[in-house]
Amino acid sequence: MKNSRSRHWLTVGAIFFALVAIWGATYYSYSLFVTPIQDTLGVSRAQMVLGVTLKGIGSIIGSFLCSYFLSIVPVIKLVRLTSLLIVANIISLSFVQNLLQYYIVIFLQATLCSIGGYIPLSMIIHNWFKKDSSLAIGIALTGSSFGGVVFNWLGGIWIPALGWRKTMFLYGIITLVNSLITLFLIVKPSPAAVGLEPYGADKLPAQENSEKELAGVEVGAAFRSLRFWLLMIAIFLLSLAVDSVFTNLSPHLIDAGYLLPQAAKISSALMIVLMVGKPITGYLFDLLGLKTTSVVCILGLALGLISAIMINNVIFIVTLILGAGIGLAYSSVAFPIFSQELFGPKNYARFLSYMQISYGVSSIIAPVILSFIYRRTQSFVPAFRIFLALTLLVALIFFLILPAREKSRSK
Repeated sequence: MKNSRSRHWLTVGAIFFALVAIWGATYYSYSLFVTPIQDTLGVSRAQMVLGVTLKGIGSIIGSFLCSYFLSIVPVIKLVRLTSLLIVANIISLSFVQNLLQYYIVIFLQATLCSIGGYIPLSMIIHNWFKKDSSLAIGIALTGSSFGGVVFNWLGGIWIPALGWRKTMFLYGIITLVNSLITLFLIVKPSPAAVGLEPYGADKLPAQENSEKELAGVEVGAAFRSLRFWLLMIAIFLLSLAVDSVFTNLSPHLIDAGYLLPQAAKISSALMIVLMVGKPITGYLFDLLGLKTTSVVCILGLALGLISAIMINNVIFIVTLILGAGIGLAYSSVAFPIFSQELFGPKNYARFLSYMQISYGVSSIIAPVILSFIYRRTQSFVPAFRIFLALTLLVALIFFLILPAREKSRSK
């Protein structure tokens, strides 16, 4: 494989499977463990919900620390070290004895996943690809969604049979073996490490290739740009809408009169669209560019919100699944592509961390807004109407600030 062009896509596949374990064993199977841990520790649901807030804060801090660590530690070393720390964290969660220990472990888990997750792994993909990098990122990031399918299925079998502690311990062992194979044996920081060139580099003139390596917007210049702050606002508002759909879909469907099995099937279908939608969204970025892809996908999310509002009519189930799935997939894939295409590789990690921080802050605020509105109205519909308006505003902002496909990166 060392001298094969398929090594580039092997790297994408390895990162895909690394995310299957790292994200599947942590974020995407987290809900399975809430009730068993609550019963074991003898705490209230409100105390467990506080853990979600701590995870959000940990994600924000981790995104900030990631850009700093990448300035002093090689990207592959950071990825490998954090993967081992995540394994230790998962295993340590199986031994917690009180609420404080639980809070500390899940806070550190969210921090570590942000430090060694999307930002450095997307950097590695950009190192390997000059062409079709958006498609490659979309395929790789699909691993996190697939991990949710796999680890939720395993947890559903193991927790009743073995208990949550043994299940979590097994999650840690699986993640360790997975990380050793993918991140230590297969993934290299760049194609130069195995004597190859980036995918598509042979199609670019040598001068253009060199310029792309050195190009990049300075952080100070971006901070003085209205376009940058409009982008941060749009990402913040986008997160409000995405979080409202993702975390409240099942209870909203049940409130609307659907049975729990029906709500579960709709949520499962949404996860399938989300998983398939990530590589499709990446392909669309390569094919159509930032502006067209962003506007289309945000309008898809708006369609999902309209369908959620009108979900009493079963005809809107399909448009809910497709629209919300497209919007969720877009929010997972877009930011690494934004950072590369709008700001360049020079300060890639810093700009991506700012986007992740903006997204993370919003994901903490969204549950507060939803809880306040729901307590007053006993319905998610008023909140969905507000987030629909904000989503349309995001589409307008992206239409105004994102460059068309043929335009070069702005200075």
